[in-house]
Amino acid sequence: MSKRGNVSMLMHRSSPNWAGMARRWLHTGLLTLSLCAFEAAADDLAAAGTSHGLRAELESFMRQQGIEAQSTGEQSMSADAMVRLMIDWYRFAQIKSAADSDDLVFRYGGWSEGCATAFKFSLLRRVAARDAATPERLAGITLMFEPSAQAELRPFTAVSSDSQSIEAFAAMIAGTPAFRILASATPMAVLVESGAVR
Repeated sequence: MSKRGNVSMLMHRSSPNWAGMARRWLHTGLLTLSLCAFEAAADDLAAAGTSHGLRAELESFMRQQGIEAQSTGEQSMSADAMVRLMIDWYRFAQIKSAADSDDLVFRYGGWSEGCATAFKFSLLRRVAARDAATPERLAGITLMFEPSAQAELRPFTAVSSDSQSIEAFAAMIAGTPAFRILASATPMAVLVESGAVR
């Protein structure tokens, strides 16, 4: 065999196995992508079981409906629009995580914290499981109104746990003194809330 042939064989034996290396890189990349996807799915599942996850579902529903919760100003969400939005979310959007109870909590009343005061008008979705280790989840919308004009209104709370009677619950809300006064009023602020709503 010629020297050129020996040199050729030596180069062939010592050259990297590019095909094998490419397969290893591909497998490594796929494994990394799989792990990232698994971690993202785990994060989504964990978020769905929290009040923040429930609020994210509400915000997603609002985007689907083309609704923005303006915090202040003449274009702020009215009490009537807020109640209709929350009723539709409860009626048409199932929550992503398992739950044993799924309620709507309507409440209003005076509120103060330090020097800040307001009249709060809220409709919240409350989700709970029988497992005591799983915390109760709350998410919804609160409208903050100037308090002095509503000073005569006594605090009020009502809960609906039956989606079949949601129309009756909506009618009850519409008949409350606070709703009749505030249905078309402009709130000082609109809050999309979650967790331990005060």
